[in-house]
Amino acid sequence: MDRKTLPCGCEVDTHRDFLGRVVGTVVTRADQCERAEHAPGQVIIMPGRENARPE
Repeated sequence: MDRKTLPCGCEVDTHRDFLGRVVGTVVTRADQCERAEHAPGQVIIMPGRENARPE
């Protein structure tokens, strides 16, 4: 599991789901983030083509 910072400033812990995609569990929400789905504890699909393919 890796901790990454999204472009909006939110921090997520990443791992692979059962389909092999990289997903992130939101740990901290940035003050300037306007995305409702970036609430702590929510799991989101990580953006970017490199995260969409299996290992």
